[in-house]
Amino acid sequence: MKIVKHYSDDFKRDVVQHYLDSDDSMKTTAAKFKVASHASVIDWVRKFGGEFRTSVMNKSTEKPKIVLPDTQGSMVKRIKELEEALERERLINLATNKMIDIAERDLNVSIRKKSGARQSKK
Repeated sequence: MKIVKHYSDDFKRDVVQHYLDSDDSMKTTAAKFKVASHASVIDWVRKFGGEFRTSVMNKSTEKPKIVLPDTQGSMVKRIKELEEALERERLINLATNKMIDIAERDLNVSIRKKSGARQSKK
């Protein structure tokens, strides 16, 4: 008879948080937390992974209206806004690349296009 373990949602969130914050694979994470199967970790990441988005990533990506500054104070303010927008996009890009790296590592699938790859003819 198969033994079924039930884990609390808090425990599952801890496992997901560890997986997302570390470079450990799902199998390594499952072993570290003594979870019976890494498939459970996969399910938990799908279920709880969205809760761990950073506040920077949750900010709206709407394009701001472009207003040309006319005073030095408004220019400084505009520069600060642009620097914050640039940092937000940099962090989103970093998170996306990390997600692709993890998917390529765990799923053994090449996602990024290789440079110099030939295009298929239609």
